[in-house]
Amino acid sequence: MFFDDDGKVYVVHGQFRLYVTELNADVKSVKGKPVEIWNRGVDDAHNSGKNALMEGAHVYKINGMYYILCPAGGTEGWQVCLRSKNIYGPYEHKVVFQDDSSYPTNGPHQGGMVQLKNGDWWFIIMQGRGPIGRVPCLLPVNWVDGWPMLGANGKDAVVYQKPNVGKKFKIKAPATTDEFNKKILGLQWQWNHNPDNSMWSLTERPGHLRLKASFANNLTNARNTLTQRVQGPLSTGTVELDISKMKNGNVAGFGIFQSPYAYVGVRCENGVRKLVVCHNGKDTTLVEKLENDKVWIRARVTDRDFTARFYYSLDGKSFSPVEGALHMGLGYPWTANRFALLNYSETQEGVGGIADFNWFRFTNK
Repeated sequence: MFFDDDGKVYVVHGQFRLYVTELNADVKSVKGKPVEIWNRGVDDAHNSGKNALMEGAHVYKINGMYYILCPAGGTEGWQVCLRSKNIYGPYEHKVVFQDDSSYPTNGPHQGGMVQLKNGDWWFIIMQGRGPIGRVPCLLPVNWVDGWPMLGANGKDAVVYQKPNVGKKFKIKAPATTDEFNKKILGLQWQWNHNPDNSMWSLTERPGHLRLKASFANNLTNARNTLTQRVQGPLSTGTVELDISKMKNGNVAGFGIFQSPYAYVGVRCENGVRKLVVCHNGKDTTLVEKLENDKVWIRARVTDRDFTARFYYSLDGKSFSPVEGALHMGLGYPWTANRFALLNYSETQEGVGGIADFNWFRFTNK
């Protein structure tokens, strides 16, 4: 969507073929019919002859010129700019960024520009990194002959001088570790499905995340699975889990969720708790009869071959490795693998069984 300086409002939309449609001033309805402005994709900068679709248009008007920035070429793609003195064209084009040196073979693409108060321009862009997910990045923008050229001398780099925003700030990172001492969940967490809010709590046992088991025939259907994204190139998550209030039919644990998934967990059957590792629904027993009321579980992820390995401890100090790694995939396209805290019941008898997570601790060391 684009708000022009004369009060008119437009949407630029489409894939391969791009259109401009004018909206009414209230932005609630269409004023005119779509006008085709581009219909041929664009070749890459290396003249491979690959005529790639363009999508995800971002529109700007700078010094009287209309600029439309689009990604092209998919995951291994590049960034294209169209420009014209008229919103309806005709448009000329230029590949303004194509380089995968920071993470071969995937080049950064998709995103948009922002101008700082000091006049500098930066591009917020993402880079697909397979099962690790789509990683947000910043690229500097340099204007060359009226074109916004991204990166440094046409190339990407792992490190740039960060934007000058007028003063210095302490480095901050998004929240990861959670001691579950607050009454609301931090923004690093997302439920794997719409949760059943009657079946989880941060207040019933202060200092713990309490998950009560709902019925599900497997993990993919379990509603109250709490997740946060893994991070690359290396990230490790560890939980302390109290299993003293589990019921028959309950499965509670910690692992990595995507398709395929894997976790180390406790399965309660006939009054006996056993520790298992589950790979996409197939269990292997680690401890036949678990006497402890607490267990510690660790998952370690690396973008080297996209593997996740698992560990468990019965004392919180000494961790044993679990044989067999999860080879992380993207069975659910474009969605990163996620650390997952879980408790569900495979029987109606076990509904309401409790798993208390004392904490989740993250490191990328």
